[in-house]
Amino acid sequence: MKTINLKKFAIAGAALIGLGTAAITTVNKNTEPTTVQAASSKIKVSQSTAVKKFRAKYPSAKIDSINLEKENGRYVYEIEGFTSTREYDMRINASTGKVISAHSEAKKNRNKKAINLSKVISRSTATKIAQKKVPDSKAIEWSLDRDGSRTVWEVTVSKSGKKSEVKINALTKKVISVERD
Repeated sequence: MKTINLKKFAIAGAALIGLGTAAITTVNKNTEPTTVQAASSKIKVSQSTAVKKFRAKYPSAKIDSINLEKENGRYVYEIEGFTSTREYDMRINASTGKVISAHSEAKKNRNKKAINLSKVISRSTATKIAQKKVPDSKAIEWSLDRDGSRTVWEVTVSKSGKKSEVKINALTKKVISVERD
């Protein structure tokens, strides 16, 4: 009789441990994406919409960089472009789509090259690649720019309060480098 009660107690205990582990795993699986999506939820304006605003204001400009960074508690796109004689810069609130500033000046750098936006990987794809390289991290800043002859995404990710910058070839998806703080 004691053996049967002991077996029942052992089985019940194992079941409780199993359920507890499953519950904790479920909680962790449900909370991690929320953390990663927290940055994304503040970014309501797509990169293509921001580019359209830039092109509406500067139709002849070729884009040579796109940055998405947190500034004063909000995410802001900064898009830079150029023509043969001028350089352009526009900052757009990534939550509202409102143009924060637009600036134009005489071109200083004659060696600028445009980014072919139809051939580069998306910010979302670059984020996934960076987060795969630094597991359990959260993407917090993005930059699409020229690096010599290459077009690269620089994705800054944060994990446990430490930042890493993952540089990715924007055409081939190949990780070029990972710099950790």
